[in-house]
Amino acid sequence: MQPSNRWLVIVLAVAALLRFVPIWFGLPYEYSRPDEEVAIGHAVNVLGGIYNPEFFHWPSLTFYLFAACFRIASAAQRIAGLRLPSAATDLLIARATVAAAGTATVALVYLLTRRISTPATALTAAAFLAVAPLHVRDSHFALTDILATFFVVWSLLLLVRAMDTRSTGCFAAAGFVGGLATSTKYSAAGVVVSMATAQLILVVGEARAWRDARRWAPTLAFAVACTGGFLLGTPYALLDRHHFLEGLTYDFRHLSEGHNGLQAGVGWTQHLVRSLPAAMSWPVFLAGLVGIVPMARRDWRSAAVVGAFCLALYCSLGPGHTLFFRYILPLVPFLCLSAAIAVGWTKVPMLAWVVAVPALVTCIWSDVLLARPDTRPLAAQWLVDHVKGNESLYQAGSNYADAPLGPLLPQTWPRATFDAGSGTFAGGALPDWLIIPQSPLGLYTTVPASLRQIASEQYEIAHRSRATAPGQRDEGLYDGADAFFLPVTGFSAIVRPGPTIVIYRRLGLR
Repeated sequence: MQPSNRWLVIVLAVAALLRFVPIWFGLPYEYSRPDEEVAIGHAVNVLGGIYNPEFFHWPSLTFYLFAACFRIASAAQRIAGLRLPSAATDLLIARATVAAAGTATVALVYLLTRRISTPATALTAAAFLAVAPLHVRDSHFALTDILATFFVVWSLLLLVRAMDTRSTGCFAAAGFVGGLATSTKYSAAGVVVSMATAQLILVVGEARAWRDARRWAPTLAFAVACTGGFLLGTPYALLDRHHFLEGLTYDFRHLSEGHNGLQAGVGWTQHLVRSLPAAMSWPVFLAGLVGIVPMARRDWRSAAVVGAFCLALYCSLGPGHTLFFRYILPLVPFLCLSAAIAVGWTKVPMLAWVVAVPALVTCIWSDVLLARPDTRPLAAQWLVDHVKGNESLYQAGSNYADAPLGPLLPQTWPRATFDAGSGTFAGGALPDWLIIPQSPLGLYTTVPASLRQIASEQYEIAHRSRATAPGQRDEGLYDGADAFFLPVTGFSAIVRPGPTIVIYRRLGLR
């Protein structure tokens, strides 16, 4: 095995280790990562014969892909004579599928960079993506973003190859994979802009080339295959156009208005100064910006094709006020590519280690914390052990921060029983226990001041399920729109995932 291949195996092994460990996070509590239940629920419906999700806030390929993986795993279990809990097993299978796609994306970045630069630079680009904190973290989640990023990188790799070979079949392959990408995440449709750029490169500069119909065959092949790939993954975009258009309209409105009314700025600036640096670490991000010029000078055609997608995606997100960090994940592999070119341009090999180490440390720290039990089931277990059968409970905050009370649910008062304006509970009585979450994610842990006053005057603190070390202030960088209670970076105060949950006991209750 050649040295470069041995190093690639090592990089891929590191990438896989960081992404597969710990895909079991949170279990047996299945709701630590919001929205996983949506993807898995639709996949289970597919297995039950319900092929139309009637849900198009996301395209449908992820649902069908998970369903296929569940079917294969179920067949394997029958052959092996195993009987495993279906819900937890499905969650692990879906997460493993995404982790595998995240690892494979590292290999694709290596192949793409090899077409543009040297094997050493390709290894550096793969290593940068292997330790990109947001890509590593989100590769643990049974959601759409890592899958979409995988298909986008694959599509652009095929497109760059097609530019070299001028093969119509290769353009069609790029279009088909681009259609699959769009069928995973609508924003991946930016690959169409890359194809338009490639077509312009093929015809501009040659006299009368634009009049020759055969010169436009690549675009035709790409467009037909892209449409086919999209409809293969989301067939009910055509068969149930009404619901599809409703979902697409909702996405545009949601992006422009902000998530649940949260006004955290505008995408043009926030993704540049918060999302992307957190996604990659500041050293890799800055190297990525520096590397854009040398990348264009080295291979301007490939740089134009890749850059067209990046520009299209950023321009689609820029005006928006919904600022999920994960929206910019498809940009990360290409900035890792340009960062590697910047490092190679300096001709200082050790610089790659200096640039990558902060990101690697963040990834390891994130995985260690992710493996620890969440605060919410810990709080729930304490309550089960201490609350008597005739005692009542009230949970504040949002359902995303709720402790899973299980057998105590019949004793739990609905949220609507408390009126924040008057500061009273329905009927004038007080619950025996108050459960109040605390977190920098204020959108999901907001508690009325009137309820906090009642807690301080008429209750005592019985227990804390801590997410942070005592006496330390949580200064981590959170995605404020995302109800995932672990920061992307900044873990010095964090001891486990979840919000800190403070349990109050009514004075006089024993």
